[in-house]
Amino acid sequence: MTFAGGMLLSTSVPALAVTATDSAARASVYAPASQGTSLRSQTLEVGSEVALEPIDVGHWDVEAAPPPIESSVAGLGEVSLLRADRVVWPVDPSRTASGFGPRIAPCAGCSTYHDGVDFNPGLGATIGSIADGVVIAATESGGGLGVMVEVQHNIDGVVVTSLYAHMQYGSLAVSQGQRVTAGQALGAVGTTGQSTGPHLHLEMYGADGVRFDGMAWLGSHVTG
Repeated sequence: MTFAGGMLLSTSVPALAVTATDSAARASVYAPASQGTSLRSQTLEVGSEVALEPIDVGHWDVEAAPPPIESSVAGLGEVSLLRADRVVWPVDPSRTASGFGPRIAPCAGCSTYHDGVDFNPGLGATIGSIADGVVIAATESGGGLGVMVEVQHNIDGVVVTSLYAHMQYGSLAVSQGQRVTAGQALGAVGTTGQSTGPHLHLEMYGADGVRFDGMAWLGSHVTG
């Protein structure tokens, strides 16, 4: 009977109540942990016979960026041209019509010597700048050139200008004096001005204003 009563007491009364009469001083399980523990920092002892080699931190050659070219442009004054990093095609070059140089005039009043290259990427195709540069002309009143844009570039320290003609009305995406990057949209292929059909007429010339074969030049300069 006594054993059974003890079992009942031990299973029905919480453990804390059973030990409540214990007079011995005991640490509480809820007391915060001691903060007095001190741990030594990790160290590495090296014997006197070990030779320490200096760490090679390397070196760098610092080159100044090439200075910009200062170009004088009518209506803009002095234009600072930073050196272009890359040259790209203005449109897909796989379809062309008239090349540069002598030709049979395709229309009344058209020239027998073609100052540019005609690309046929399709009506409305986006025309991109061939390189970084500054827009020196952007107009919808380009006479026989129709809607046209001219961009001046610094290519390897040489001033080169690219001219894009016969664009669509309302497609001009840049304005005079604006800086552009390689491939940036200038407008869209159209058939404005003295044109027999939708195409991009691209002219290129140097500081002397003399036109040269843009197809051959791009073929040797395009980097992306």
